[in-house]
Amino acid sequence: MRAHAFFLAHDLLLGRGTGTPGAEVAALYIEAQCRARGLRPVGAAYAHPVPLDHVVPRSAETHLQIGERRFDVARDFLITGGTPNTLRGFAGPGVAVGGADDVRRDPAALPALRGAVAVVSGVVRADVAALLARRGAVGIVQVVDNPEMYALHVASRGTTLTVLRDDVPSSFHGELPSVLAGPAVGEALARTSLRIELAMTVDRRPLPGDNVACLLPGVDAARRDTAIVFTAHYDHLGVSLPDPSGDSIYNGFSDNAAGVAMLLAIADALRERPEGGLRHSALFLFFTGEERGLLGSDYFVARPPYPLERMRALINLDAGAPPAPPWTWRLAGGEDNPLGDLARDVASAHGWSATVSAATPNSDYFPFARVGVPAVFIVPGPAPYQGLSADSSQALRRRWDRYHLPADHYDDAFPFGGLQRYAEYALRIAEAVDGPPRPRAR
Repeated sequence: MRAHAFFLAHDLLLGRGTGTPGAEVAALYIEAQCRARGLRPVGAAYAHPVPLDHVVPRSAETHLQIGERRFDVARDFLITGGTPNTLRGFAGPGVAVGGADDVRRDPAALPALRGAVAVVSGVVRADVAALLARRGAVGIVQVVDNPEMYALHVASRGTTLTVLRDDVPSSFHGELPSVLAGPAVGEALARTSLRIELAMTVDRRPLPGDNVACLLPGVDAARRDTAIVFTAHYDHLGVSLPDPSGDSIYNGFSDNAAGVAMLLAIADALRERPEGGLRHSALFLFFTGEERGLLGSDYFVARPPYPLERMRALINLDAGAPPAPPWTWRLAGGEDNPLGDLARDVASAHGWSATVSAATPNSDYFPFARVGVPAVFIVPGPAPYQGLSADSSQALRRRWDRYHLPADHYDDAFPFGGLQRYAEYALRIAEAVDGPPRPRAR
């Protein structure tokens, strides 16, 4: 795992931004690793093209008007519509609707929004955007008042967009044009209800992009036509705003070079079993465009090179690299899902603890879950790491938590025992799916 993460998080890959040469090198590296292990392509090739467009708002022709005040793109707000249908302006009276959780909790309490621009506190996902659209909103302004949080969004999202060229359903982006607004816009909106207008002109060009897929055929002829699926995205943020040291390369060691490394280690572990693998086939999927809104996984689900109905279970690894072995876990997507129950039993059998939560569009498992594929996203829990005190565990987290920062690079000093445990849990869940059902723990 160290060797894979070292390469993928190297500065020469320039943060593996979606559609960049660094991401292309990463995809080629993953394909080479699949070939070296004797894993088979899915269909005619390992790489599966994902049609992407790079979208750049023209700064001179893109602005947000609130009453008499005009705000500039990038400095004051970001375009966040992530589908071809949302790359348009909007205009209407601004209507405050509270936070995204308020909308989700009680959509019947929403005010009338026909022809209005919904002003939301915080970030909106596709489900909330759909509720606002049904109430008649023509656009959304998402207000992030905290300057540091807004700066993190600018660094993470960038001032340009990457969208799927094909019209496929988006798990992450709503079908309303929207902007993410910083503190200056929030201040203007707090004073009174004003008319809001977004003017937008963009330039577009095609981008290269590939998902990579490889298969370890099952050893049981009666079961190998169905697969247990392991997923991880390989893209990250590329080059963005520099940190105080001047570093502008967002290397993405923890998110998600580590996830790719775990999948390749799991493939090794399966091949080294005496029988040569699982009874079912093991399918390894490496997605592009996760950081841009689950683009690669959405496209895979819409145009599947491997039949979705033949996926027995899907296990996603994308929760950052724990710096010591976790013994508590959260299974996102495991709520009301037999795979979640099975994964909890596996944890219990190893002396660990696991809870379940509902599926949300926070990683690449979600597009599969929403079309009925049993899927979980394994997330290390918040408890102290195994064998460590709460203080020691917090000190490790403070030292190594570099989420979406240029400092998230490979470091020889990083302890890989936590990643070993993380990958082991994923493998044990797959073995439980593959074998006879386990009795429920009492």
